[in-house]
Amino acid sequence: MEKHNVHDFEEPGENLKHKIEDEDDAEKLLCGYGACTPRWLQGFHNAKCLLLVLGICAFIQSFVVNAIFPVGLSTLERRFKMTSTHTGIISSWYDFAVLLVVFPVCHWGNNGHKGRWIGWGGVIMALGSLICALPHWMVDIYHPDGNSLANQTDFGQCTNRDDPECAGKPHSSWFNPYFWMFIMGQTLHGVGSTPLFSIGTTYMDENVSQKASPVYLAIHAVLTSFGPVIGVFAGGFLLNLYDDFDRVDTIPMERSDPRWVGAWWVGFIISSISALMIAFPILAFARELPEAKRHRAKDVNQCHAANGDVNAKAPRDLTKLPACVWKILSNPTFLVCIFVGIFESIIINGFAAFMPKILETLLSTNPTLASYLSSVVIFAAATGVMVGGTIIRQLKLQVGGMLKMIVVCHVVALIFTTGLLSHCPQREFVGINLGYEDLSIEKSHDFSISSRCNSECHCKMEWNPVCDRNTGHMYYSACHAGCTGMTKNQGSTEWSGCGCLTSNSTFHNLIHGIKEHPEVLNQGYCHQDCGYREYILMVTLFVTVVASFASGIPTQQIMLRVVPFDQRTLALGVNWTFVRLLGFIPGGILFGVIIDTACLEWGESCGKATSCLVYDPFKLSWTITGLAIVCKLLSILATIIGYMTYRPSDLDNAGSIQTVDSHCHTALHLVVNDDRLPEQAIIHASYGHM
Repeated sequence: MEKHNVHDFEEPGENLKHKIEDEDDAEKLLCGYGACTPRWLQGFHNAKCLLLVLGICAFIQSFVVNAIFPVGLSTLERRFKMTSTHTGIISSWYDFAVLLVVFPVCHWGNNGHKGRWIGWGGVIMALGSLICALPHWMVDIYHPDGNSLANQTDFGQCTNRDDPECAGKPHSSWFNPYFWMFIMGQTLHGVGSTPLFSIGTTYMDENVSQKASPVYLAIHAVLTSFGPVIGVFAGGFLLNLYDDFDRVDTIPMERSDPRWVGAWWVGFIISSISALMIAFPILAFARELPEAKRHRAKDVNQCHAANGDVNAKAPRDLTKLPACVWKILSNPTFLVCIFVGIFESIIINGFAAFMPKILETLLSTNPTLASYLSSVVIFAAATGVMVGGTIIRQLKLQVGGMLKMIVVCHVVALIFTTGLLSHCPQREFVGINLGYEDLSIEKSHDFSISSRCNSECHCKMEWNPVCDRNTGHMYYSACHAGCTGMTKNQGSTEWSGCGCLTSNSTFHNLIHGIKEHPEVLNQGYCHQDCGYREYILMVTLFVTVVASFASGIPTQQIMLRVVPFDQRTLALGVNWTFVRLLGFIPGGILFGVIIDTACLEWGESCGKATSCLVYDPFKLSWTITGLAIVCKLLSILATIIGYMTYRPSDLDNAGSIQTVDSHCHTALHLVVNDDRLPEQAIIHASYGHM
C-alpha cells in the first residue's frame, strides 16, 4: 500500500502558506541590516559573538558610569563648586532615569526586536556622554586663584590686599547650570543603558542552554567589570593632564598642587565615540539566534511551584500588566531576590560612586592614587562574578543550592567588612583639627583658621595647603601660616618667613625636638605613613567585594528560573524598578550625605560653602562600616527566609529525583543536580564518549 506524507493531504494553498512562513522565519534569523544580509556575515551570528558585542557595550557603559564619573567626583566638586550631596544626586540620577523607563522598555522590548532596542540604547548613551563633556567648553578657563594671574605680585602670601571680587563666581547651589548638565547626561545614560541590562539579560539567556547560561552571564558580568578596571586607570591618567590643556599654552601649576584639576572631560568623549561605534554591530543581530529553539527544548522548568501556571505568557495588553506584575510579586523566592538586591545595591552604588573619594579619605592620599587603588576593588568584583558563575556550573546548582551559596557569600563578606575600620591617621590641619598653639590634638570643631599670627595678613579664603615637614602639620594656605616669601627649589614651591610657624617655637621644640628640615613650609600635603593599616584595609576590602559579587550571579539565575519563561523580561523589569527605587537611588544619595557629615572644613566662596576640604576618616569609616553591616545582615536574613519558603515545581522535582538538594538536609549542603532530566543526562554522557 502506498504511503503518504501528512503534507500530501493538505490543500495547495495551505502548503504554500507553511512554506512562506518557514521562509519568513528563516529570514528573521539572518544577521544584517534590512535586506542587506551577506552570507559571510552569518558566520558571526552565534552566541559567542552576541556575548562579545553585548559585553563590549556593557564595558563602555560601566566605563563611563562606574569609573569616569566616580574617579572625577573630587575634581568635579572642585571645578564646578559642588558638594558631595550634589555629586551623590548626579550619581543616583542614572538609576532614577532607569527607573522611569524600565517598565516600558521591558514591555515593548520583550515583544519587539531586542537587538535593536539595545543598539539604539547605545546611541542614546553616546549622546549622554557627549552632554557630560560639554561643561568643559561652557565654563571659563580654570584659574586656581580665582583671577587671571594678572597681579604677579600677589601670589597668596601674607600681605595687605583688598576684599576679593565676588561677582560672577560660581558657588555650591541647586541652580548651578553645570549640575543640571550632568543630570541631563546621566538621564540619557540611564535611558540608553536600560535595554542592555533588562532585555539584554534575557536576550542572552534565551539564546543559550540553561546549563551554559550562568557562565555566559558571568563572562558578561566580567566584561562589564573590566570597564571600571580600565576606567579607573584611564581616569587616573587623564587627571594627570591639566583640565584646559587644549585651551592654554602654559600650565599654571604643578600636579602636586592640591588645587590641580585634571582633564576629567576626555573620558566622556572617549565613551561617546565608543558607544556609538558598538551600537551598529548590535543592530545587525536577528530577533533570536538560529539555535535558540533547540536550547529551549532541553531546559528544565524550575518555577516556584506555588506560583500558578509555569507556562504563563507575558501580557501584550497593557491593561493586564498590573495583574501579571502582582503575580510575579506573589512569588516569595523572587521577592526575596528583590529584597537582597535592594540591600546590596545600597552598598554597591554608594561604594561604586564614591570609592576613589572614600579611599582618598581613609588612606590620606590624592585623587589620582585613590583611583588606581580603586582598580583593585573593581578587579575583585570581576573575580567575584566569575567565581560565582564557575561554582554554579561546577556544582550544578539549582535554585535551592544557589540560595545556600548566597548565604555563605554574605556571611564571609560580613566578617571582612570590619576591615574598613582600619584607616590611616587623620591629617593634622592647624586651625581645623589642631590648635595654633600645638598643645593638643583634640577632635573639636571650635578651632578657627584665623589667629593672632595671621590677623594682619588679609588672607583670601582659597584652599592652598602647605606642609611643615618637621611636625607633619598643615595649614589652610601659606597666607594663613603667616608666610611672606616664596621661592622655587628644584621644581617645588617653598614658603619662608612664616609667622605662625615661629610664634610658638617654644612649644614646637618641646614637643617635636630638633628640626630635621629648614624652617620653611612646602606646597601641598604632608606625606602620611599608614603602615600596616593600608594593607589590612585593601586586603579585607578585596575579600569583601569578591564574596559580595560572587552572590550576584546566583541571585540573577534564581530570578530567571523561578518565573515562567516568557515573563522573565517583565520580572527583571520589576526587579530593576524596586532595586533602583529603594536601593541604588537612595544608596548614592545616602553615601553622599554620609561623606558630607564627615567633613571638618568646607571651602568658601563669597560667604557661601562650596566643596569639602578636610574629612574626618574616623567618623567616615565607622559610619559606612555600620551601614554595610546592617545591609549584609538583612541580606542574610532575607535569603534564609527565601530558602525556607522555596518549593520547586514538579518538573524540577522530576529532574532532581536523585539529588541531595532537599530541604530535609543541612543548610550548607551545596551539591545538587544539573539542569537535565535523567534520560537526557544519559544521552549526553553517551555522546561524550563517542
